Amino acid sequence: MRPTRVLKSESFRSAALFATLFLILSWVLLGVVYWIVDDTQKSALVGSIDADINTIRNGYREKGLAEAIEVVHQRLGSGEYSGADLPGGYILLRDTASGSLAGNLQRPENFRLGLFKFSVPRLHQHDSTVNVLGRGVYIADGVYLFVGRDTGQIAVTRMRILKAFAWIEAVAMIFAGLGGIFFSVQFMRRIDAIARTCQAIIAGRFSDRIPLRGSGDELDGLAIAINNMLDRISTLLDNLRQVSSDVAHDLRTPLTHLRNRLEEARQKSVTAEDYAAVVARAIEDTDHLLVIFAALLRISQVESGSRLSAFSALSLSELLERIYEMYLPVAEDQHQVLLQDIQPGVRIRGDGELLTQMFSNLIENAIRHGPSGARILIRLAVAGNSADASVEDNGPGIPADERDKVFRRFYRLTGSRSTPGNGLGLALVSAIANLHHAKIELRDNRPGLQVLTGFDVV
Repeated sequence: MRPTRVLKSESFRSAALFATLFLILSWVLLGVVYWIVDDTQKSALVGSIDADINTIRNGYREKGLAEAIEVVHQRLGSGEYSGADLPGGYILLRDTASGSLAGNLQRPENFRLGLFKFSVPRLHQHDSTVNVLGRGVYIADGVYLFVGRDTGQIAVTRMRILKAFAWIEAVAMIFAGLGGIFFSVQFMRRIDAIARTCQAIIAGRFSDRIPLRGSGDELDGLAIAINNMLDRISTLLDNLRQVSSDVAHDLRTPLTHLRNRLEEARQKSVTAEDYAAVVARAIEDTDHLLVIFAALLRISQVESGSRLSAFSALSLSELLERIYEMYLPVAEDQHQVLLQDIQPGVRIRGDGELLTQMFSNLIENAIRHGPSGARILIRLAVAGNSADASVEDNGPGIPADERDKVFRRFYRLTGSRSTPGNGLGLALVSAIANLHHAKIELRDNRPGLQVLTGFDVV
């Protein structure tokens, strides 16, 4: 995998964006920590300075200038600052009247008052300087006192904080870069797997599917959705191949009959009556072909989903009652008994015209294939959130190993090939049921067949 491709990937860009945000927020945090530590150390330093000033001032008030000088010597540890008692400490005590000096500073810095900072040569190391923060006050008329501290420790702490944050930032950026590259490579591998599968489908390998990692993440969800889409496309292609094959096979016979009759008329018919008879039979064959094509177009229209816009809430109870009343005389003409057990008030969403077509096909099949005296029952009942509608008969039924096949276009049972029909009725029933997201199941009615369909109630 090319490095430039990884660096241009969306996952690497996201990692870089989050690393930048982390960098910005960490520097904000650094600023806050830096300010808090610096302020805390300065406050502690000023507190110790003020404490020393109060100690020296109290000594002066109690016993005069000599006591104040003694306190200064005690705080410094000796006449010359040794650092034993007051490390980093600087004191200057000056009586402007007598000119007496005490402490380890040689000049009063122009007797400045308040808190201020200045540089002085480092004790015992005159080639370097230190920064001193201190406060100048008058503890009495003409008596000036300055107490200060070396701020070197504050500078050291500042530097340590900056170095620590710099190392943290450097390590974080390295890990962010490596993490971005790692996750980008993983992401690109999965994207490449999806792309390879799509290319395989384009090349005609319709059985290929996108592999899943099992992590349940967004890419797995996308892979599942694409695989389901490919399964659906594969099913539609299989149906298309089957329809093409079935059309070529099942239409060949009526077309052959039509051609043979026309050929016979051309060679043998000698009278107008003979020609009229041949033309009448040819028209019948042509009508049969037109019925087949109309049924195929109807199935295609249903499967395309174009009728979904016509869906509305309707009473399935009233629809089945109308179908019952419509086919009751038809069943009586065939010396069969049509019964109904329809629960009232059952409502679903759907296309009334298509549902009428579906149940009509089921009842016509039961009447056509049932013997004289057969009993046919239209049943509707609600179970939970499902409206179960069924057409049941006690006719010959369908063998268990052929129940899934009868929904295929042009498929006909061996025993029914001598009866009128084209093998498209149950295919249309299946298409309408799928459009309504209704389950459809063929069951043994012992004897006979039960066709059960389940709809969601509203």
